[in-house]
Amino acid sequence: MGYNWDYLDKRAYNNRVGHYKFKKEFEFIFQYGKDHFDKALDIAGGSGRFALPLAEREYCQDITLIDISNEALELAKQRNPSLKIQNGDFRQIDIDDSFTLILCMEALGYFDDWNLFFGKVKNVLATKGRFIFSYQNPQSWRYGLRKLKHWKKGAYNYHEMTLVQLKQLLGTLGFEIEQMEGMNWIPLPLSSNSQWVTFFAFIEKVTHLNKWHQQSPWILFSVKLKD
Repeated sequence: MGYNWDYLDKRAYNNRVGHYKFKKEFEFIFQYGKDHFDKALDIAGGSGRFALPLAEREYCQDITLIDISNEALELAKQRNPSLKIQNGDFRQIDIDDSFTLILCMEALGYFDDWNLFFGKVKNVLATKGRFIFSYQNPQSWRYGLRKLKHWKKGAYNYHEMTLVQLKQLLGTLGFEIEQMEGMNWIPLPLSSNSQWVTFFAFIEKVTHLNKWHQQSPWILFSVKLKD
């Protein structure tokens, strides 16, 4: 059985929506992570959608990729043998190290205990490091439609926490939000290859919808430890 979320798969990320998402997310990672590329950890990083371009462009030569899919990790390792890989659940893996940059892109919802998750991130984040992650806003229209779709299939296992609750949790655990940016206002399926993607991305940009955090379907965060 093939890995369903490989970034080269047209049903996953290799389409116009996928390219839009990668561009937005990678630009955000580069802008707020560029001074912290010394040692990176990519949590639930799949087959290397972000780890590989970081390594290939020589931004970061010390990258550890963690994922529960061994098949995904094998694909990443084949593409760049320099990557360090660990198979398993981030929350359960023993990590005796610290990282200047930690990523968790499009995977936060799979972790059901965010207090535990963010607590472990804090334990392995270097003092001056950055944690960059994406968050699906449960108060947005897109989240509601996604939830309904999964309910019709008989399952919906994504964790829900409002933006206010997330900010409170981050503060309680000792994180400080450096930057937030909304994205993914495009009213098309996540696997769409429609030419309309470019138009909607342009509308999102010129109307500054990325600043409307309360209603943004997805939000990118860059956080650091409080001084």
